[in-house]
Amino acid sequence: MTDSLRKSSGIVVLVLFALVVNAAAQTVKGSVEVKIDSVLAADTNQGCDKQLSTLRDRLRRLFHYSTYRLVQHEEGHTGFGQTVTFTLPGGRILHIEPVGMDGDMIRLEVMLFQGEEPMMTTDLKIMNGGTFMVGGPRYERGTLIISIKPIAPASVEMAPETSKAAAAVEGPPPPATAVVAPIAPGQDH
Repeated sequence: MTDSLRKSSGIVVLVLFALVVNAAAQTVKGSVEVKIDSVLAADTNQGCDKQLSTLRDRLRRLFHYSTYRLVQHEEGHTGFGQTVTFTLPGGRILHIEPVGMDGDMIRLEVMLFQGEEPMMTTDLKIMNGGTFMVGGPRYERGTLIISIKPIAPASVEMAPETSKAAAAVEGPPPPATAVVAPIAPGQDH
């Protein structure tokens, strides 16, 4: 009875170890790290948050506010063809799905929701490690600017690409204005 239990335990441990090693290998091969900064922009003459020093010049050039404050920073990991979800200030939900690679460019599908209502849906390409910004949703006494930075390992191996149709928003245009502003790698947060 004890020998049988030892053998069973050993097999279970071996199977679990193999599953963990396999999952870790898959995560490294096709994983994309996504960094999100939620920035409150307003005209309150309070300057720029020190945590945003690497984005300060670009924020001022693109959005023309006198105050920029980091409200929230989040990081997540996902694989190609899989969505990572972020909960943003004001109850907004951000879905990021890395679709594939084109040389040094990462192809992404980005969807921003207010509750279940889509505010913005876009497909784009960005340099691996670069940053783009989406600005426009009202938040508190200003505007929420969302900085998105996807990073894929240099030698990424992806699963075969699946084609997806971009979601369409019916009805009047969404209330948010989107500004996509790429930032070269090394110049951002």
